[in-house]
Amino acid sequence: MKFTSALLALCGTLVFLAGCEVHVHERHQAPPPPPPPPCKTCNAAGTVGCGTCGAKGMVDVFVNCKSCAGTGALSCSVCAGSGAVACAKCKGSGEVAEIQVGKKLEIKIQCNKCNGAGKFGCGSCTQGRIGCSSCNAKGKIAQQGKCGTCRGSGKAMCPTCKGNKH
Repeated sequence: MKFTSALLALCGTLVFLAGCEVHVHERHQAPPPPPPPPCKTCNAAGTVGCGTCGAKGMVDVFVNCKSCAGTGALSCSVCAGSGAVACAKCKGSGEVAEIQVGKKLEIKIQCNKCNGAGKFGCGSCTQGRIGCSSCNAKGKIAQQGKCGTCRGSGKAMCPTCKGNKH
């Protein structure tokens, strides 16, 4: 075995002296590119405050008022929703009876208080309706609900980096 290793060493030396050139190439890998700068909009967080709810996560949701069923008005209690009240003098008939003294004669004549109409327009309402005090005659009441844009988190995806957190 000594002979074989000596023979190999001799062959290697002869090849080297015979003009063979050995070039050693060192491979240098390029350094990795630097990471991109952080997003200026979200500072690499990937999210920004929700613009719909002002980053609160809650918004006003308008629902029908329960008192007036969303109409904004209630039936007038003075005239029972009719818009008119009966004349007190003729009790709504439009006529009054006059009786002559000494005779049993009853004559019906037109009521001079209501001019025979038997009723007056209700002074408490408009056409039998009054504004609902629960909703200020709007028919809707504001309640707090989760923001649909951010689903209540108060945060939305960054529009610049699209959540990539650079």
